[in-house]
Parts: sequence; C-alpha cells; structure tokens
Amino acid sequence: MSAKRSSKPTPEYSAPGAGPASAATAPAPATATEPGAHVAWMDSPDPRKRLAGQIAFVAVWIYVAALCLLALDQTFHWGIF
Repeated sequence: MSAKRSSKPTPEYSAPGAGPASAATAPAPATATEPGAHVAWMDSPDPRKRLAGQIAFVAVWIYVAALCLLALDQTFHWGIF
C-alpha cells in the first residue's frame, strides 16, 4: 500500500511566488499592560481585585463540594443534611 497525495495545494503555498505568511504580519495579542485590555480578576495587577477573584473561586469550589456531598448523602442515606 502507498499513501495517496492530496490534489489540493496547501494553504501556505497556494499562490505562486507568495511564500508562507510570516508571524510579523499577524496582529499581536493584547497584553495586560494595555489600557483597553481585558484582564481576569485572578490575574489583575490590582491586589484587591485579585483577592476578590480568589475568594469567588474558593466560594464556587465550596458550593460544588457541598452539592457533591449532598448528592452522596441522598444516595447513601448518610443523614448529613
């Protein structure tokens, strides 16, 4: 058996004389230091926002753990809740 070659040209060499697209022409991603860039609370340079994000993260995990414990309690009749 032999592998079949694709009849479609690859996108980077589709035009004759045009080489592959360089990374320099691609737009640069927004960094956290730019004024209009969106930054998650957990990655914020502001310590108050970072702390609020960490507290919210822990609160969500405690809520999920309580739901799992409730499901186990209802399944196995442990009588916790």
